Amino acid sequence: MKGLLLNIAISLTAVTISLYALHEAGHANDPSRVLEARGLIVRDASGVARVEIGAPVNGPMVLGKREERVAPAAGILLNGPDGNERGGYLTVDTGDEAVLTLDGAGDGGEVFKVVANEKAGASLFVIHQNGSVAMLTTYQGHPELRFIEQDGTVSYSQGAKE
Repeated sequence: MKGLLLNIAISLTAVTISLYALHEAGHANDPSRVLEARGLIVRDASGVARVEIGAPVNGPMVLGKREERVAPAAGILLNGPDGNERGGYLTVDTGDEAVLTLDGAGDGGEVFKVVANEKAGASLFVIHQNGSVAMLTTYQGHPELRFIEQDGTVSYSQGAKE
């Protein structure tokens, strides 16, 4: 008799758990369900963080060392197979900038950067590893194209006439 009662109790528990799981599974397809989090890290098969989504995001990982970000920001970071930051899309907490970058694999320096700012317009930077830059910008209130050499001198600047 004791064995029968134990079997009934176990069976009822299993049925109750199954019904609860079935009930919860029905909610999984509910379009009103929302997942909320301050961050998400996607790791590759080796355990390396390859995609980071955060509000705020961590400082950039450069050559295996976590550095300080220039300003707090939220967004999506893309990391290389070594875990170093290779680019991302961020909205900066101070000011009104949105930034899109692609970084080199070597020292993590920016190679391509777009900055959007309601007050200062938009700027596109294409950067060579030697430090020379091609810049297309509207930050002075009109379109302008600049070529900046390694030493910081502007070798070409053409803007719309005011």
